[in-house]
Amino acid sequence: MNDLESIRKEIDKVDREIIALFEKRMDLVKYVVDYKIKNNMEVLDSSRENLIIEKNKNLLQNKEYSQYLVTFFKSLMDISKDMQNKIIKENVDE
Repeated sequence: MNDLESIRKEIDKVDREIIALFEKRMDLVKYVVDYKIKNNMEVLDSSRENLIIEKNKNLLQNKEYSQYLVTFFKSLMDISKDMQNKIIKENVDE
């Protein structure tokens, strides 16, 4: 794949797949926060986050990307925690 335009088209295709998976993940995070609210649990679960990072690092085929995958998942989990905190705040304000 030497043609830049072809490569960019493939990236666009992957981006659409990532968006669909991101939406699915965020929908699931809503269920997580509902559970946490009902069970009086904190948003942050450091041990769970560490487990997710290690588990996904082990799934990575190209270990050269390991540090980037860690950054990606930390960012993704930060986004999830932000949304959970927002939902919790909205429930408290009601």
